[in-house]
Amino acid sequence: MGYSKEYFAQKLGEQFPEFHGAYEEHLKYYEELLGHVFFGGETLLGVLESLLKTNEEKEKIRRYVDFVEDMYANGDDGVQNIVEVTILECLGDDEIVLRTAFTYFSEELMLAAQSIERSWGRRDIKIWHRGGRPMYDWAWPPERTDA
Repeated sequence: MGYSKEYFAQKLGEQFPEFHGAYEEHLKYYEELLGHVFFGGETLLGVLESLLKTNEEKEKIRRYVDFVEDMYANGDDGVQNIVEVTILECLGDDEIVLRTAFTYFSEELMLAAQSIERSWGRRDIKIWHRGGRPMYDWAWPPERTDA
């Protein structure tokens, strides 16, 4: 059994000063924690996506990706769904953003993103190992076989 979305919402504000108070503001506005709304938009997803577009603040990106990794590895089913649906699916909307994200992802997040991209039919990401490290590549867009 993993940690809840409430746990990670509070932890986000503790680890990232820019989000201090965001959880309380969200609760005040929505009267409950809407995980996909809270972690998407202007908080975690918005900042991470913006950082990945330029790939200039590598240490900051690493901290955000580590947070997402923690959510996916240690969150309950609802938290893992937030990572898959709100974060990974949205990062996959932009080829450059996703390619940059893959340079920071663990193999576990790579495999999750691979599954999502395949299910959406957006790209076929190949993942293999070389020298004990996960390697990856994909075609953009996937080749059509029904033509």
